[in-house]
Amino acid sequence: MIRLVLLATLGACAPKPAPVVAEPAPPPVDPEAWRANRPAAAPAKAWTAPVATQFTLSNGVPVYLVKQGDLPLLSVRLIMKVGRDANGDKAGLAALAANMLDEGTKTRDGAKIAADAAMLGADLAVSPSAESTTLTLDALTGDPLSPSLDLLADVALNPRFDKKDFARVVDEVVTGIVAARAEPRDVAQRTFLAQMYGSKHPYGVPTVGTEASVKALKLADVTRHYADQWHAGNAALVVAGNIDEATLKPLLESRFGKWKVGKAGRSAVTAPSAPLKTRVVFVEQPGAVQSVINAGTVAPSRTTADYWPASVAITLFGGMFSSRLNMNLREEHGWSYGAYAGFADARDYSLLVARSSVQADKTAPAVAEVLKEMGAQAGRVPSPEEMTLVRDYLVKSLPGNFETNASASGTFVNLPLYGLPGDEWAKCGERVTSVTAEQAALAGKSLLDPAKTLVVVAGPRSIEVDDGKGGKTKVDVPGELKALGYEFVELPRP
Repeated sequence: MIRLVLLATLGACAPKPAPVVAEPAPPPVDPEAWRANRPAAAPAKAWTAPVATQFTLSNGVPVYLVKQGDLPLLSVRLIMKVGRDANGDKAGLAALAANMLDEGTKTRDGAKIAADAAMLGADLAVSPSAESTTLTLDALTGDPLSPSLDLLADVALNPRFDKKDFARVVDEVVTGIVAARAEPRDVAQRTFLAQMYGSKHPYGVPTVGTEASVKALKLADVTRHYADQWHAGNAALVVAGNIDEATLKPLLESRFGKWKVGKAGRSAVTAPSAPLKTRVVFVEQPGAVQSVINAGTVAPSRTTADYWPASVAITLFGGMFSSRLNMNLREEHGWSYGAYAGFADARDYSLLVARSSVQADKTAPAVAEVLKEMGAQAGRVPSPEEMTLVRDYLVKSLPGNFETNASASGTFVNLPLYGLPGDEWAKCGERVTSVTAEQAALAGKSLLDPAKTLVVVAGPRSIEVDDGKGGKTKVDVPGELKALGYEFVELPRP
């Protein structure tokens, strides 16, 4: 009994074990945490743009060969330096003649042309533009190449210009022009060209012409135009793909070497004058929920020495996503999905145009912001960070122009079209990086002058918006544009 009591007493005096404390659970791992840190840029890879090998056919047609790739593919472009300047007083003539080419030759109708191309695994297209007309052949090398080039030469050199085809093509072109009237962008572009150049100027009308001018064209106009303008003296060939000069030259010589040189060449056009003051032109587009804004002025041609400083200045202003114009209208105000500016390049008289589609009730404020950004950019010396950004953008985007044979040949057509040297793209990076901030500022000051800017707006006359009190209120778009205080004109739709 005494022993039991003693054991109990000793047990009571023994130290108690420390309680077991559970370790805290680790915080859950966020699988998206890596997104908080921007990944480091990969090391820049050295890249050099291709240089075209140049040679000439026996009749003087220049050929630019860009040898690239290891697949049996080739892109051939026949460029005719025939554009709006060759129309004379018949707007849309050059484009209509181009559109007739693949409707039939002296030995093939349109269906046969398409069937032969498909059988050869080739793609043949005709593309009229403001400055030229291009026939593009994407073909296989090897055995299919010779008949594919035969097809290209047949379409280019032996069009039949059938009366029934002509009537149908005219109807298609007119239908397209009429349908485009429902597009505010087309209305804004047509109005901008007419206001900048004048409706009688060859550049004052879109490439396809107007409904009235196309309806007035005759088949004889097309055949005469082709006979005068489509000759070896106005032609050039650009080829990109897996072929060498020794193989290519005889193939082209046998098909285009006997093409005769004619007399007609580049027609002189009157120089446009930059606007002398800010002018706002409004064209109503009933039913539109957005307004399209085109704002710009005359710019240096593609061939001038000022081209690259001007490109740097305009890219900073509106040529990339992070440009001042887009950051203002899209990111800061949220009035647009995008706002951009760039050159409409031409051999003689280019245009600088800033474009955006904005919510209709913010049309006048958006115009004010476009002009404000022009004034802010004009003459402002870009910071070192901005110069690095724009140089990287212009230089590092260059490889995308040569990813495919089609893109490479399409890029190199600028050489014969504008008379640029064969190493234009190889030295493009050097030319861009050599532009100083002061040169960019000087170019911007010359181009981005709100006081010498034409603004064209195509959009609704009025639009209802919430008044913030549960009701609706109407915004008078032309009234608000007029209240900006600039010269204001309202015009009917073209």
